[in-house]
Amino acid sequence: MIKFILNPYDVLFFGSGRPFNRGDVVASVFPPHPNTFASAICSRIYHLKNIDVSNILKAVYGPFIKKDEEIYFPKPQNIYKERKKKEIEKVFVVKPIDNDLKLFNPENTNKPQIQTFFVYKGIEEVEPFNAFISSNGLRKWLNNQEIDKEDILQYKEIFENEPRIGISIDPSLYSVGGAEDALYRIEFLRLKEDIKFVFWVEFNFSELEKIGLGDEDRIFDFFNDEPKVLKLGGEMKNVSYEIEKSDFKEWIRNELRIERNLKLNNGDRILILFLTYGVFDFQINDFQIYSACFENYEIIGVNSKNLGRKTKRAFPPGSILWLESEIKKEINNPTFMVKKNNFYEINEPEGIQEFIGTNLILIKKEEVKNV
Repeated sequence: MIKFILNPYDVLFFGSGRPFNRGDVVASVFPPHPNTFASAICSRIYHLKNIDVSNILKAVYGPFIKKDEEIYFPKPQNIYKERKKKEIEKVFVVKPIDNDLKLFNPENTNKPQIQTFFVYKGIEEVEPFNAFISSNGLRKWLNNQEIDKEDILQYKEIFENEPRIGISIDPSLYSVGGAEDALYRIEFLRLKEDIKFVFWVEFNFSELEKIGLGDEDRIFDFFNDEPKVLKLGGEMKNVSYEIEKSDFKEWIRNELRIERNLKLNNGDRILILFLTYGVFDFQINDFQIYSACFENYEIIGVNSKNLGRKTKRAFPPGSILWLESEIKKEINNPTFMVKKNNFYEINEPEGIQEFIGTNLILIKKEEVKNV
């Protein structure tokens, strides 16, 4: 694998699959979608080598945030802060409870049918919030240890919004013109000076062999040539990058001290944390979902020459599912949730992927106790 560290020159815009009309305010999504970064890698190869890029990547891991020398991941959604407090003094972890709650009827919500709910028992009033968490903080979370506020990186510490005016473009001409001319306002993102994006790419060398890039050394040399610049996001802004050879799976296993393989028996329960957007239906082969913790759905989209235009609802990074195994099996950690024969399963991705990089998960095996 190759690790990419991106440093933007300018503001960035990351679009979603949501449509917008003339006069709307168009806000950049955050975190950006993994396929945005995959597209930047494929675009560079396509323009320099003119190859079909629909199947040259096996997997994308990220994007994550790099601040100084620390890498931050999307914060698990069950980490809350004290309600109505501007500054974070302490964070709180809500946990699943098996008791039969009578507060509301799940059938009257758009939540999936689940058996237990995440609640916080304490004297504080708590609420969810947007942030990233350091690898040290994530390790604490996995081990049920207290998380310090220093482990949390809020969105306001990562970027600031910068509004600008845009004008609609005739897609057939890639220029201003036609009956649909209109102004609209765009909310760009400007990363703080000490913030960079980081992600890992696993290449399909059997496809790249066709253009003489059939091993890691050759693809590394290709991306190490100057100028080391990618075009990223909806406005195709230039970003500089640095690269190094690095295996994401080995790195994160060592960083978080997690097991490589998990052996499950029928009835064993696991927790899965989505490190990227979750694009899947609520049916997973060999597992029963009994609890979930996530924020509102997002809309994720792809517009590709090979894949066409597609949109789908997605769970935001940091979403959590609690699963109960229905069979005896062994699974890798970390891994992906992949679609196979119209169902989803915990496995490694193969072939052409519509939303590459989504459904990257960390897995924790544990017993759930009532709180």
